Amino acid sequence: MISGRIALWLGLAAALFIVDGANAAPGDDNTCKGGTGCAASACPTSIGAAQATVPVSACPFGGENQNAVDIFSWNEFVAFNWPATQSCAADSAKSILDIKTGNQGPVVWQTQMGSDDIFVASGANPAPWCNGKSIAALFAKQPIDLAHTAQTAAPPQSLQHLQNAVSQPTDVKAVGGVVTDQSGRWLRYERLTNQTEYNEIVSQKWYQLSVLNSIPSLTLPPSSIEFKAAWKILTPDEIAKGRYYTTQAIVYNTPDRQKSPGANPVTLGLVGLHILNKTPSPGGFFWSTFEQVDNDTVFFKPHRTGPYNKQTAKQPYTELDQNGKPINAPVQIKRLHKIAANPALNAYYQKLLAGSVFANYRLISTQWQTGLVRVGTPANVANIVIETYVQNASSKPQALKALPADFFPPLPPGHPATRAVGATPATGCLACHLNATAKNGKTITDHSFLFLEAQ
Repeated sequence: MISGRIALWLGLAAALFIVDGANAAPGDDNTCKGGTGCAASACPTSIGAAQATVPVSACPFGGENQNAVDIFSWNEFVAFNWPATQSCAADSAKSILDIKTGNQGPVVWQTQMGSDDIFVASGANPAPWCNGKSIAALFAKQPIDLAHTAQTAAPPQSLQHLQNAVSQPTDVKAVGGVVTDQSGRWLRYERLTNQTEYNEIVSQKWYQLSVLNSIPSLTLPPSSIEFKAAWKILTPDEIAKGRYYTTQAIVYNTPDRQKSPGANPVTLGLVGLHILNKTPSPGGFFWSTFEQVDNDTVFFKPHRTGPYNKQTAKQPYTELDQNGKPINAPVQIKRLHKIAANPALNAYYQKLLAGSVFANYRLISTQWQTGLVRVGTPANVANIVIETYVQNASSKPQALKALPADFFPPLPPGHPATRAVGATPATGCLACHLNATAKNGKTITDHSFLFLEAQ
């Protein structure tokens, strides 16, 4: 396992000579140029059936640059937001352009397996592929049940039991806290995985904590993909304007699934989407993160005073009072790092998607592994609705110490990757996920927080 990791990092080393230029944003004249010309990192000239195919890998490192991996991310976004068939694949007879607004899904990423259908109670088996509870509800045009907050045995700050009501983790187990929007309602979250990763988890029984307790680390297979989505309860005005991709859901008033005194089901609007892809070539992780274009104004009101990016909800967490009125003050969410993606590239894809609700989304950035995973490129990336309270999160020293001694191969003196982790601290996706362990706090889980949910 470790030798495989070393081969991965050595493969990445070939890219290091272009690291210093990887962050340069190209001008409008070369918006769609980058990489070595492979299809996955090439902009389509129009949206057709070919765009329903998920790209396998970004261009090889030999000619890679930031713009190329951002193009790869956009191509992923289009394919994963393509209308899905009941076999949980893209429907080639339909188009992403058909999704104008409202609850017109499910789209492909929604038909991947949700974590609550994989990490089941001890003695139970995960649901078969493409047979999750949410999947069945989506195809039946019924509300999905965001009920992962139902388990009351765990401490309320524990990620695995609050994932539909809390923000990204601040370290291995803790979370930043409940995110309350400007209407006093909580954001909801869900996490899913593709069939490649699902098959490995099930075949290795990694969904069982007893199995994870017996191994020091696990390695996800190439082409493993995870998703994390952030949803906002839309106001009547937001529903009428039709600027969000939506779904219907049953939500709860507390993390232990107490019935909500408010209206149910609710209309949720997609406000953020992470796509974590462990590509086979070049080997390593690509974190593509997208947001709805109105997030900066929807989640921050200049007339409101008080600190920003600070949790307002008090424990024990409760969303509404007995009359259905919000209890918690809004969180003023402020972006701490500018959007790194080339604005011209975002505009290019938004124009391609004109008429589709997905034209109202933008790439924040793609963070990818360079410098033998000592740093992420770009150095600072955060999604304000998924990493609200941890926009400056960085890897904890114990995360690096927990890795095997030969996890990183030695580098020659003066090599670009020897620039210190602490010299220009990287934050965001890679820095946070390097801390990932299973629920036991010991088993290293290859950058994935899913295994916090093992039972």
